[in-house]
Amino acid sequence: MSDLLLSVLERLPSRVRRGLVAAGALLVLAAVMTALTLTAPHGNGQRQPVRQRQGSVRVQRTTRPRLAAPVSTAAIPQTRRVAQRFLAGYLPFAYGRGGARAVSGISSALRRQLLHKRAELTPVERRRRPRIVSLQTTATTPTFVVATAVIDDGGVTTYRLRFTLEGRAGRWLVSGVQEG
Repeated sequence: MSDLLLSVLERLPSRVRRGLVAAGALLVLAAVMTALTLTAPHGNGQRQPVRQRQGSVRVQRTTRPRLAAPVSTAAIPQTRRVAQRFLAGYLPFAYGRGGARAVSGISSALRRQLLHKRAELTPVERRRRPRIVSLQTTATTPTFVVATAVIDDGGVTTYRLRFTLEGRAGRWLVSGVQEG
């Protein structure tokens, strides 16, 4: 059983392998912490009475600082359109059928990265036709949005493509691709 598991792990890309090892370590840590919590002594099981303070206690109410909305409601459809335009150019580029200059809505730093990095594809991968199954955008700060697209290219399974959009000078641009 362990030989089979090791052979499967060896075939996975190093990024996925590291993620699985980290997830396993976190699960072991969580199990140990749970076991320690369940076996730790908690006294004699009786609650201690709450002590009342003599005299009057002045309660001062404070207001919470208002947090800025992650992204304005008008910007959400705009980020989605930019993400769709990005994917329309990026997917052909990723499958070897388009150039980096055809990818729109990206920052200059990302464009430089794409110009210097070409996808290494097998002939089978090159023949695939990717399509977007779903696209989700999540606003994290007023100028930062994370987009996740589920892509089906006719392979064995679908995959996720995660990328970030940044708001700069009233425009939204894709600034990085984390997966895919």
